[in-house]
Amino acid sequence: MVAMWRDESGHLRTWRVGRRRLAWRPRFPRPEWLAGGDGGPFELLVVAILLLIGLGYLLNWLAALLATSVVWPWRAISGRWPVVAYPLDPSLVATDHQRGDRPCRRRVTSRAAALALTRQWARHIEQHGHPEPAPPPCR
Repeated sequence: MVAMWRDESGHLRTWRVGRRRLAWRPRFPRPEWLAGGDGGPFELLVVAILLLIGLGYLLNWLAALLATSVVWPWRAISGRWPVVAYPLDPSLVATDHQRGDRPCRRRVTSRAAALALTRQWARHIEQHGHPEPAPPPCR
């Protein structure tokens, strides 16, 4: 679920809120040192490095999907469902506790409780700009 909130300066902030479905979400590595190729003889090396990074990204996704086939039944049996909320724009993520732009994660005891917490967080984000009124419970 996507929840949106307009801050004091008028910028629209978008959050992703919901149950964690994958065992983990692979992130594509962004090597800044590869930006701005000069067209020299090292471009072949740069292309090879990019292909290796892409292959590593693909293998990470396959591992995440394989692990999810084990994690989902375990979550159903144990009753521990993680709910996450994080801003979609990584430049808005705050590290201090005063702003509500830091990712939140909480485990609940059932799938129904996870859905209820997702709806609660989405409503709170749309009204106040962060998932919870008190930041300390977010992990």
